Amino acid sequence: MGKLIITAAVTGSVHFPSMSPYLPITPDQIVEDAVKSHEAGAAISHIHVRDPENGMPSASVDLFREVHTKVKERCDLILLPTTGGSPNQTAEEKLQVIRDLRPEMCSFDPAPFNLGVFQLAERFAGQFKYDWEPFMMDFVKNNLGMNMTFQDDLTYAETFMELDTKPEFELYELGHLSYVTWLIQEGLVKKPPHLQFVFGPMVGWMTPSVKHLILMHEEAVERLAGVGVTDFTWSVAAGGRWQIPLAATALAMGAPNVRVGMEDSLWAGKGKPATSSADQVRMVVNIAREFSLEPATPDEAREILGLKGLDKVAF
Repeated sequence: MGKLIITAAVTGSVHFPSMSPYLPITPDQIVEDAVKSHEAGAAISHIHVRDPENGMPSASVDLFREVHTKVKERCDLILLPTTGGSPNQTAEEKLQVIRDLRPEMCSFDPAPFNLGVFQLAERFAGQFKYDWEPFMMDFVKNNLGMNMTFQDDLTYAETFMELDTKPEFELYELGHLSYVTWLIQEGLVKKPPHLQFVFGPMVGWMTPSVKHLILMHEEAVERLAGVGVTDFTWSVAAGGRWQIPLAATALAMGAPNVRVGMEDSLWAGKGKPATSSADQVRMVVNIAREFSLEPATPDEAREILGLKGLDKVAF
């Protein structure tokens, strides 16, 4: 179609407020960043929320609803909330935001994994703005970042099927593909599936490189074909300085979707802090146009991804 779907992940839960004065924290700041990203060319915004008082990652359904409602009032972005929750929440608790909002898409981390956030945070030791930041740095050393069980996967997949919410499978390692093929064999994934290959420089992330991106894509083609799936959509999300290079590589490979945003990187070029996720969206738009690609509108992205539509959400 000559179109590229751009996702803006606007705040996430990895970066701390002490790392950037531009990181969106309050609901209104998150909304503004999402809308600016849409205006720059994003069709999807991946949504996390934070405690507006101190920027600590939050699982508050009320905050999610506030952000989703305010964005919808201003534009027709596809909103893709996280189902990550917090390590001490049950699967049902993590899924409450999806049950309440019934979004078009949501993230789905099917496999247990760790994120070495402490590696990023250590360089800010002694400069933290909030007490929870050094606490979180130590917490991740002693707790599993995503403690999904096989039963959790079944519960998630059944919920998404019930609500007609399309999962975006977040895959941090090659072996994570087997979780997707298993759920397809269980009849719990609507075809075609949507995969996102996630890369980053921290412990617990897949090593960012062109080699690993090609390997992940080739393995996905082979494994999905093994369960009778010959068509799927895919995206790439890379952390830090690898964000734009791997996005450009994905474009060369024919990816229909790439992700940028301040969840993954706080920079908009070497030594240049990003002032919003829109800065990174504009960078990808410029690169895409050199590939004769234009950014997909939200409605074009809905058609490509086979989504139920904004009129069928509950926010």
